Amino acid sequence: MADPNPNLGITASFPSEQFRNAVRFAMEMGTSPDLAKQPLFVFRSASRTYWKAGVELTTTPRLDRDGKPLDPTVKVVESTPVTKRVDCAVEIERADAEELPVGNFRPTKATVTLLDEEYEQIKGARELVYNGDRYIYGYEPVGLGLFDVGVNQIIYYAIDET
Repeated sequence: MADPNPNLGITASFPSEQFRNAVRFAMEMGTSPDLAKQPLFVFRSASRTYWKAGVELTTTPRLDRDGKPLDPTVKVVESTPVTKRVDCAVEIERADAEELPVGNFRPTKATVTLLDEEYEQIKGARELVYNGDRYIYGYEPVGLGLFDVGVNQIIYYAIDET
């Protein structure tokens, strides 16, 4: 990383650990004490098998874009997905029409803000369960940063709301 120019009023002694602790404190303060209402990141199951008439198929059948078999008689058996909780901030807001594909009507989205250390722990999570609602991964805007502290956002779209 380049050294800051002291003529610009920037000092190299930015208290990054103090900044991280303050942000984490704010995230923890805004989180519900009820575990069922806290954000839970869900990773897809690594083990998926397909069964038809009680026999396991050796090849993957044809699937739709959601990963479900086109043949309704094929049963999908998945291992339990891995879940993880980390400190983060979640904002629930209405999804803009510009960011949704044509034909998709998702009324809300969840914008999750994480520090770089927490982001590394949940990178690849395809689903978010928050306050009893389920959200699916949408996209990640360009990451932000403050000196050596990275701040990341992930957008999830509602798929099952209560």
